[in-house]
Amino acid sequence: MGDSDKVIKRTKSQSESFAKSKNAKQSIRLKRQPRLQRQDSIGAIEELVQCGICLEKLTDPKMLPCQHTFCLACLQSHLTAHRILIKQRSLDDQIAASKRPVAIKCPVCQKKVNLEKGMESLKELPKNLYIDSVLKLMDGNVSPISSKANDNRCVKCQIFSQQQEQCCQHCMQVFCNVCWNEHLSELESNLSILSKQVDESTVRLEHKLENFENRCEQLVESIKEATLHKIELIKMDEKRVLEDVASIKREGRVNYNSIHSKIQEMKDKLSSDSFGTNPGKVFSFINLHRETSRLLTLVNHYGEARVIFDPELCRLDQDTEGIYNDVEENETVNSSRTVNSLERFEVASQYYRNRSFVPNLVWKKCPRPANVGVPPWDNSLLYIAATDTHTVLILNRERRKLEGRLSSSEMLYPQGIAFSKKYKEIYISDKWKHCIHVFSKSGEYLRDMLVKGNGLGAVRSPDGLAMGPNEELIICDSGNDRIILVNCQTGEHLSTIGLVNNKTTLNMPTGVALSGDKIIVADTGNHRIKIFYLDGRKLHEFGALGRGKGQFRSAEVVAVDPSGFILVGDGGNARIQIFKPDGSVVKAFGGSSQGDDGFGWVSGIFVTPEMDIIAADSKKRCLRIF
Repeated sequence: MGDSDKVIKRTKSQSESFAKSKNAKQSIRLKRQPRLQRQDSIGAIEELVQCGICLEKLTDPKMLPCQHTFCLACLQSHLTAHRILIKQRSLDDQIAASKRPVAIKCPVCQKKVNLEKGMESLKELPKNLYIDSVLKLMDGNVSPISSKANDNRCVKCQIFSQQQEQCCQHCMQVFCNVCWNEHLSELESNLSILSKQVDESTVRLEHKLENFENRCEQLVESIKEATLHKIELIKMDEKRVLEDVASIKREGRVNYNSIHSKIQEMKDKLSSDSFGTNPGKVFSFINLHRETSRLLTLVNHYGEARVIFDPELCRLDQDTEGIYNDVEENETVNSSRTVNSLERFEVASQYYRNRSFVPNLVWKKCPRPANVGVPPWDNSLLYIAATDTHTVLILNRERRKLEGRLSSSEMLYPQGIAFSKKYKEIYISDKWKHCIHVFSKSGEYLRDMLVKGNGLGAVRSPDGLAMGPNEELIICDSGNDRIILVNCQTGEHLSTIGLVNNKTTLNMPTGVALSGDKIIVADTGNHRIKIFYLDGRKLHEFGALGRGKGQFRSAEVVAVDPSGFILVGDGGNARIQIFKPDGSVVKAFGGSSQGDDGFGWVSGIFVTPEMDIIAADSKKRCLRIF
């Protein structure tokens, strides 16, 4: 080998090495590019140039007025299938179709496209220039596949035929005779899938029927329960009205006996022959005449009173003076009591409606008050659960001065307050310590009660408290969604309120009050007020979630006035609402719209025997007395 050959060989080897090195660098650069990004870009382009009919790359792309683009051949095949379907219809349908302009629907959006010239209109459709440019970049300058306007092409094998009549009404595609039979076999094989879907739908329908019937049964139970509650209310109203009638009847008999005795006395006086001396006879005669006239007036008025029964309100009314005023002034005590018994609700309603509710006392800088209470042994004192200081403040309402406080190292978050008149004790619920603290009247810490229910566990986050008629302590066990009654001395569990079939119907009750033999519960989580008998039976309920009158957003606390009206601290709506015992709204005052003068969050409420309303506001840290 000569020198020239060696040089040529060495140069060729260097060139090959350089080429390999260049290719390797290019390969490394390609590998460094984000593979997912390249795949996403390629996938997006492929989807852009895909025909929505044949799902292949577009050829001769034509754009419909709705901006969707398809192959010209596919659109022609779509129109051909439409014509074949018309030929397969009845003669009347064909005649009607011939009178209408030729039209097809976009396979994607189903928008109607009129084709006045038939196949020629398809050819005249504008090209999608953007997609056509992308196709040229992908494949070079490739001319589109042309098809004859009058030819029919099988969608499966792409065979052309001049006399093709096989068109699937389901797929809107044209098939040749061979592919048509295969397509029919495929459709027939899908019947098993349809049969399976029908069977599954039958099972699903049965489940839906069962669920529907269960809901109907629940409705029936709710209707029966509501009807029983209304019957109980009607029976209570009946008992009350009958008692009023019996009272009226008894007073009528008393008045009759009184008048009758006066008549006998008058007879005795008139039958007496002794009129005294001659000057005294005239005065005696005048007195007898006056007494007789008064007696006759009583007789004339007796029984003229018309006591009317109002079936709508289920109460008694009187339209004239009568039995209630038939007795003399010294005998009117019982009659006034009866009038008050009949009219006390209307009088109290009018009283609340006419009040302006301007506070007589506003104590700001109150350390985040919770519930409040007035002890039965001293009406001038007010106990305030101060959560920030972990104490209970004692305020003298008359002197407007703090007189003391209840405190203990064991008390973490005082919330509810109740008093025992019999034992002279004060009960404080502690939400963080999950117990009830007991203090004496003098403020001495006595004990705590970690109340446990019968197999229901200890109390959790106790809130509102009340004292029952038999000195049983009523506790809002808000963490366990129930109301429990316990022995105030031992903490022994007596009964539970709010359970139906061992399931609670309450949701975080936070307020409780007593009205006679009924327990009023603020069911905060359900935004309702529920009324129960002491034995746990629910009497009725009212309220709902909302901002309107009679609606609540967290009915936080509840109190009952001497007339039986229910006052609710509507915390979320920053107001106090007043209701009749039947749940009808009488008055609402407060509200966030009043700005600084309004409530922030009503956290405590109490009504004194003098009808003073005491309201605590934990958000604005103040106390108001109306």
